[in-house]
Amino acid sequence: MMELPFLLVLFFAVAYFTFSSRGVLAYTFGIYLDLPNVIIHECGHALTARLWGGSIQSIKFNVLPSIVKSGGVLGVAEIGYRSRLGMFFSLLGGYVSQALFFVVMAYLYLLGQLLWIIPLFLGIYLLTNLLAQEKSLWQNLIILIMIGTTVLLYRNNYSVLLRIYQSVDVITVGFVIWYLLGLAHQFFIVLLLKTDSQWDGTALATRTFIPTVIWKGVFLLAMGGAYFTPIWLQLLVI
Repeated sequence: MMELPFLLVLFFAVAYFTFSSRGVLAYTFGIYLDLPNVIIHECGHALTARLWGGSIQSIKFNVLPSIVKSGGVLGVAEIGYRSRLGMFFSLLGGYVSQALFFVVMAYLYLLGQLLWIIPLFLGIYLLTNLLAQEKSLWQNLIILIMIGTTVLLYRNNYSVLLRIYQSVDVITVGFVIWYLLGLAHQFFIVLLLKTDSQWDGTALATRTFIPTVIWKGVFLLAMGGAYFTPIWLQLLVI
């Protein structure tokens, strides 16, 4: 699944979709394509801010295309900073977190540990929610139950239950491809962004006086390198 021809086909297919697509249907599809990446992106902002002594007010996501189109935002992390350095790393943490998460996913894939990918994704989201001042009790409880069930079934041989759970490999592979497509789409969205757009690169340029185009290059390098992780990771392992 993670061979170079497969990755290239997906990459150029997403490039064609990004540069040629028009209309509400394409816009809606693009939103749902990006959702896992955006969740990790916003969690990355929030957790990085928290790591540097800041606070997390809330983390929210919009899944209705009409709301996203009117507000222009798929996800947002409302965070507070205690230092300029914390703000810097938090702004940097969004796209970098997306890239790093796929590196971890690819590593787990190569190790044959597919079943840990979705629990890890849910765990990051759960941790961010638990650290936020505005918490969703039922949402966190459901995620916690899902992670707990995953670990329990993985560590114990419950015959029929375990066989049912192992069939989730198919779901996990689907999730990996979903994340992979979203990562490529985000790559081309960043490539299309103008230097005067309101996004992480502009915010970093304002605070560091380093041109936006440099930050765009950093994000493109991080996401492009992460997209092809299965290839260079296999070379490193060999």
